[in-house]
Amino acid sequence: MFNLFANTLSAVNQVGAFMGALACWGVGGLLVGSAVYWRLHAVRVSGEVIGVRQKGNCYNSVYRYVAPSGETCEATSIEGSSSLRGRDTGTQVPLLVIPDKPREVQEARDHIITVVGVVLLAVGAGIFWFAVRSWHVGPMTWVVALVFVVHLLNGLRKIVVPRDKSLRSFSLRELIARKQAAAMPASPAVRLEDMAGLPEKRASQVAQRASLRRLAPFLLLAGLGCLALGVRQSKGLMRLEASGMRAPGVVSSFSTSRDSNSVTYYPVVTYTNAADHRVVFKDHTGTSPPLYRVGEAITVLYLPEDTGSAIIDRGLWNWLPSVILYLLGAGLSALALALLRGRSEALAPAA
Repeated sequence: MFNLFANTLSAVNQVGAFMGALACWGVGGLLVGSAVYWRLHAVRVSGEVIGVRQKGNCYNSVYRYVAPSGETCEATSIEGSSSLRGRDTGTQVPLLVIPDKPREVQEARDHIITVVGVVLLAVGAGIFWFAVRSWHVGPMTWVVALVFVVHLLNGLRKIVVPRDKSLRSFSLRELIARKQAAAMPASPAVRLEDMAGLPEKRASQVAQRASLRRLAPFLLLAGLGCLALGVRQSKGLMRLEASGMRAPGVVSSFSTSRDSNSVTYYPVVTYTNAADHRVVFKDHTGTSPPLYRVGEAITVLYLPEDTGSAIIDRGLWNWLPSVILYLLGAGLSALALALLRGRSEALAPAA
């Protein structure tokens, strides 16, 4: 009974990881596909900011540009944000415009959507690889996956075909057009200089940026700390890979760590080293539920002169903690430097 419960729980976690990977791939694919579509089908023009359209706290820039046909057009950016920076009337901006949709444009120098899409695709690949390597794909995985799919299809059926009415035929292009029209109402473009309450808005944004800049030194310290930990961990792992030895081992038991919500299981491994001595150690990586079973054979990586360095050899996954530390450290450091750079530009005397 315990084995059935453990296998079911592992299958649920694995299928959940697969669903997370598919979600990341779906969103990332849409973002990257949209960026590629714009780069392949759009033409590059020079536009001038003539105002903004506001929807709640989000502002979409409105541009005037000359199309390749010589016609002067006005268009609204498909991207919006709460920031007013770079939206001053008269600002010249390189634009991408699709000839069939002259009223929708995108800034040619903005690559944030592509970057986010690529990151999501990479995260999805990492989650999928982790799910495949961490849990065995067995019959229970397919059973739980089938339950997930049936539940998802039933939920979609209730949304698409409610009980009180059937789904009417519609055109997908018409549905997308209606959603876009609802998301971007045809409100008049307003110059920033004429917007009511603009000084208050600018003052609020200045105060918000000042608050973020005060956090910059702490973010930089945290980023450098993560990078230092990553370097330290990588050096230890490189030493293990270069000078260490591998030996067969077995999971003899588990050491548990409890908190208010869950229990973390750390495998306790027994192996025999090159000197024919029996060594027992607790692996530093714990999971919930456990990834191994008592009695399961594994491979141990250790230094002959330092038995305390032994770890379960997971192949390329040994480097995952170091990679996470490097990415986190680089992200925090880049954010801190960007905030500090903005502060220096704000303090620089005007020419």
